[in-house]
Order: sequence, then C-alpha cells, then structure tokens
Amino acid sequence: MDTGWIVFSIIMVWVLLIHGGLTYLIVKKQEYSLISGFGNRPDEEQKELIENGYTKALGRVFIITFYLLLLTVILAFTPIPYGFEVGLGVFLLVLMIGIVWVQTFEVPRKRKKMLWLSSTFSSITLIVIFGLTVLGFLENEVTLEQDALKISGIYGEEWPYEEIQSVELMTELPEVIVKSNGFAISGQMKGRFLLEEPYEGALLFVNDNHPVFMHIKTTDDDVFVSRTEKDEVEEVYETIQARLSE
Repeated sequence: MDTGWIVFSIIMVWVLLIHGGLTYLIVKKQEYSLISGFGNRPDEEQKELIENGYTKALGRVFIITFYLLLLTVILAFTPIPYGFEVGLGVFLLVLMIGIVWVQTFEVPRKRKKMLWLSSTFSSITLIVIFGLTVLGFLENEVTLEQDALKISGIYGEEWPYEEIQSVELMTELPEVIVKSNGFAISGQMKGRFLLEEPYEGALLFVNDNHPVFMHIKTTDDDVFVSRTEKDEVEEVYETIQARLSE
C-alpha cells in the first residue's frame, strides 16, 4: 500500500470513528446536547421535540448514514469500478434527504421554516457537488498560444514560455501522497497534490490510467498533464520542446 492509500485510510477511519461516536452518543446515550442548536432551545421546546420524535428520527438518519459510510469505505478497498464514488454519492443523497425529513418532526411553529431552509440547503449542496464532479471529469483543454501554454477548465492556469524550464514524457506518474486542494475521483486528479520527492507540491491534470504523462517544470511549479490518446500528449510535448529550442 503506497503513502497516498495510507493517508486515505487514516482519514476515512477517523471520519468513521467520529460519525460512529456521534451516532452512539445521540442514539444510545441520548446526549441530545450534541445536536446542533438543540441545547440552546428552551426546555419546553426540547421536550416537545423529543415527544414529536425529532431526536429518534435524527438518530435513524445517523444510523443509516453510518452504515452507508462504512460500506463506502469498504468499497474503496475493493476492485469494484466506481464503488467508492457511487457509495459516497448515495451517502450524501441519503444524508441530504434525511436532513429534510427530520424537519417534519419539528415543533409546528417552526416546521415550515425549517423545511424550507433544509430543502434549500440540501438542494444547493447536491447541485454544487454534482456540478463540481461533472467539471472534474471533463478533460482540461491544453492550448499552445503564441506566448504561453494555457490549460483551461477547473484549476487551469497559464505559463509564459520563458517560465518553462523543461518538459519530459513519463510512463508512470510519481506517487501521490495527498490532495491539498483539488479533485480526485477514480484516478482523475486535478489541482494541487503533494507528490513524492523531488516533486513535492505539484499541479495535476491527469488520469492515472492514461499511458503517458507530460511533466512540465516551470519557474514555480511542477505540472503534470495526461490525455486519453498518447499521440495527443506527444504532440503537445514536441510543440513545447520546439518553442523552448527557439
């Protein structure tokens, strides 16, 4: 197991422990003060919420999402294609729907407002996540302009040719340690990542299933680019080499 998987495993186990701990304390120990905003409500309102089944409904959502999260983590360590991504998507969908459903157990005078707020929040969250996922899977366009190399799309940047120190083709991507600010799903990686030495912090626009990777060394960055078609990467590489030789 490489360093990236070790870091991922530690993070996911930690998330499971937090989720599981909260679920246990709220469902089994009835520590309702851990529910956001519950402790700030008047005693009469807290009692009414408990009688309405609000806390039990929230407990059900915690239990269901915990097992979904556990299944998702297990799928991440299996060879099932997109198992982790699908599991994570189902987890988020159930969580957002659950947040809305719990509001039906609110005190009557606040129910309509809380249903509207939770529905709006859940809808916006799902739309943003879906939109970012679609953008993440779209291949960034690489453009060789007159004076600069430009990579458009999510996390895209532009580098004048005078800032490019070298360019090389690689058959293997350096080991990815951890994502610092980027998108990473099913081998598709875009944004800032910490790589093994000597690259360390780098900007990636790659799919680790692609056959060839282009490493561009600039004044301030290490940039890695890949394409579905090997010939396309080689063509860009040769063009940049020609520009550097001028």
